[in-house]
Order: sequence, then structure tokens, then C-alpha cells
Amino acid sequence: MLRPFMTGILILLPTFLLAQKTDVDGKMGARINFHVTSVRYEDDPSACPIAACSAKKFTVEGYADGATGIRIAYVLTCDELVAFKPTTHVAISCGSVHANNDYDARLFGSGISFWPDAKYTPPPHHGIYDIVSEKEISKSSK
Repeated sequence: MLRPFMTGILILLPTFLLAQKTDVDGKMGARINFHVTSVRYEDDPSACPIAACSAKKFTVEGYADGATGIRIAYVLTCDELVAFKPTTHVAISCGSVHANNDYDARLFGSGISFWPDAKYTPPPHHGIYDIVSEKEISKSSK
């Protein structure tokens, strides 16, 4: 009785794990091509968790075309933190994106990452842009 159950688990587990890789809320995120239309930043002292810190809030606007022919417009934000102690260093980096450029990105449940899949060792930690808003638009709109 236990043997057929375990066999079923062993057969279904790889399928379940592969399905999770493409899940929007999964660890790997769904791959998208993101076109940046505008970038701005401003100082944001409220984002610093400690006193010896400075922060910039980056706001990125752009869109991604879905596989079904739908275009989704996004407004994203990311807080980049510079810590001053023990030495001045970037604690969380948002990365660098520029208007009128396309980027390979990964879509998660509540954010978008522009970082490559390559393994890295912090610091700095790689920040993921939070999705502030998303809206379906016609492809003729940019």
C-alpha cells in the first residue's frame, strides 16, 4: 500500500517542481522582455532602516508584451540603499536601466527583476522593483 503511494509521489514530484519554475510566484519568475519608457529617481530618507544611511527611490515605467498578444504597462519602484557604517557601501542596488531600451527580466508575483540569472555573492544585495501598478493597454499605445 505504501509502495504505490511513494511511486506516485516520485513520479509527480518532478512535474510539480518543473511547473513551479515558470510560476509567476515561483522562485525563478516568468521571463519577460521589458521595454523601459521612463526612469526617474529622488532621495527618499524614509526608506532607510538605520540612521547612517541614504536612499534613492527609483521609479521605472514601461511595458511587456505577453505571449497572447497583450501589452501590459507597469509602474515600478525600487529603493537603493547606501550604508555609511562600517564603511560607505551600496547595501541594496536597484541596477541600472534607461529609457528607450529593452531588458530581459523576470516577473514575480509582486515585483520585476532586471538582474541576470548568474550566481552572485552579496554585497550589494540585488533589489527587485516592486510593482506599483500594472494595466493592460493596446499595442498601438506606448
